Amino acid sequence: MAGSAVLVQPEKLPKNPAAGRYVIIVTMTDAWYNELPESEEDRLYTESVKRIQSGVEQGMTFEKAAGLIEPSGDELRAAILDDALKVLIAKFHFSEGMTLDKLAKKLGLPLARLEEAKKAMLEEVEQAAIERYKEESGSSGNA
Repeated sequence: MAGSAVLVQPEKLPKNPAAGRYVIIVTMTDAWYNELPESEEDRLYTESVKRIQSGVEQGMTFEKAAGLIEPSGDELRAAILDDALKVLIAKFHFSEGMTLDKLAKKLGLPLARLEEAKKAMLEEVEQAAIERYKEESGSSGNA
């Protein structure tokens, strides 16, 4: 795994003063992927996520920004859109403290879609933390 999730007690987490919420910190320290040759699919994925994020930052809705990316296979396009939405939630909701309701309006998406994406993000972070713990502790049982 290329990174680490730090598990700390809630009272020791840095607080986001703008939102009055705690901030989840995940660090990516092992850049193993930087040594791999980038495939055309990887390049397209990375550029597409960045293009969508840039479009939204310039005031576009999510769907309009999604229209900026090159058509690709249905599976890749779905992964790009899913991950781009998660990147935007991380930036605007977790980092900048924007409520999901305001973000949904900014993106022109139903609130339920953002809530589902946020839930999936937190589950992914939880799973990554569990896997990292097992790797570091040599444990292979269920956590």
